[in-house]
Amino acid sequence: MLVHPIYRIVVFIAKMMFRELFDGNVYGDSNVPRSGPCLIACNHLSYFDPPFVGSAIGSREVFSLARSSLFGTKFHNWLFGNMNCIPLERQSGDIKAIKAALRMLSEGKCLMIFPEGTRSHDGSAKVPLAGVGMLACKTEAPVIPCKVFGTFEIMSRSSKFFDWNKKANIAFGPPLRAANYMPDGTMREKDKYKLATQIIMSAVENLQVPPWEIF
Repeated sequence: MLVHPIYRIVVFIAKMMFRELFDGNVYGDSNVPRSGPCLIACNHLSYFDPPFVGSAIGSREVFSLARSSLFGTKFHNWLFGNMNCIPLERQSGDIKAIKAALRMLSEGKCLMIFPEGTRSHDGSAKVPLAGVGMLACKTEAPVIPCKVFGTFEIMSRSSKFFDWNKKANIAFGPPLRAANYMPDGTMREKDKYKLATQIIMSAVENLQVPPWEIF
């Protein structure tokens, strides 16, 4: 399947902003497999996170789950659809979105997900939803922990403008295989997904950048 020009343009712009405006660096991107299914599990601090993380994975096309309210007009539906976004109703068990995500992984795609479900209010981690654990357990796809640094300071949830004087970084950790996140098979599915999510988010939170990059 050909990559839509809109996707290429957005990725290019995001990469330039990340590198040139916010002096961004990427660490551990070689941990992202160049082919085959994988889940990118990332913390969520700012509107900048999805385009920055997507542009940091230069080796392949990235698909993502995005809140359905972003698709409110024909233009936004066209725009986000061509940016490989899958609309998700966050307040309910969106079976259609879940099936689409499972299909993407079954087709060997790279799927980005923000387990916290929404942006942080204060820059700290929120309690994650069980969706990432469910997708991981159902597909046994490798999960790549990803942590974004600095985007909350660049533009927090309450900000109206960017802060051009802040710096951003992105770190990718080693893949978590099914053996790392799959709990004992005797557990109830709901508990299994919850535990898998906790394991994945712990790996995300433990990621760091080199000491000289800390700001």
